[in-house]
Amino acid sequence: MKIIFDPDITAEIQPQLEQVINDTIQGKCECGCDEIYVSQTDDGMLDIKCYDCGTSFFELEIEVEDREETVDS
Repeated sequence: MKIIFDPDITAEIQPQLEQVINDTIQGKCECGCDEIYVSQTDDGMLDIKCYDCGTSFFELEIEVEDREETVDS
């Protein structure tokens, strides 16, 4: 599965996000696409969705702790 990150998402948290996505999504989207797009919403959430059809798989919240970003699944 290929994971594409929005440019607003820092490289520091991308490995954590990849792990959560790979643990959560088990296969292709219903449309047949196996590419995932991770974008940040206006309210600070991360939307994990199909790259082709835009179907949202789930959302994640980012917490910032002393200049470190962590992912809450």
